[in-house]
Amino acid sequence: MKKILYLVLLSTNFLSAQFNPESDKKIKGKWEFKVFSDSIAFPMIDGIKTENIIFVNKLEFKNNNIFTSKSRGEKLNGKWTILGNNLILNFENKTSILYEIMRLNDSRLELKEEGMVVSNLGYDKKSDR
Repeated sequence: MKKILYLVLLSTNFLSAQFNPESDKKIKGKWEFKVFSDSIAFPMIDGIKTENIIFVNKLEFKNNNIFTSKSRGEKLNGKWTILGNNLILNFENKTSILYEIMRLNDSRLELKEEGMVVSNLGYDKKSDR
C-alpha cells in the first residue's frame, strides 16, 4: 500500500510540478543537521524501533543530482530529485525517502518526513572552506 501511495504521489507531483532550477541551485552544497528553535527535532519515542530508520545528519548535494550523506556514522550515497516542493533521495541500497521541502534558502533547509505534521528535520548550509 505504501508503494502504491508513493507512486501515486510521485506521478501526481511529476505531472503537476514545474521544474524549478532555483531550488536545484539553492540545495547544492553541504548541509548539517541542526535543531532550530522554531521547529521540532526527530522524536525518539520509547518502544518505537528506530534501528532501520535512516537519520541523515550530514548531506552534500552535488551536480548531476548525486548526493552523499552520513547516517549514524555510515556513509550513504545516491541520487536526489526535486519535484515541486518534494525532495526524493534514492540511495544506492535501493531505499528511497520522500521529504516535503518546507523551507529552502541560502542557509537553511527544512524537511518534513512523510507522516509528520510539521517540519522535523532542519539543516544549516556549511561553507566550502
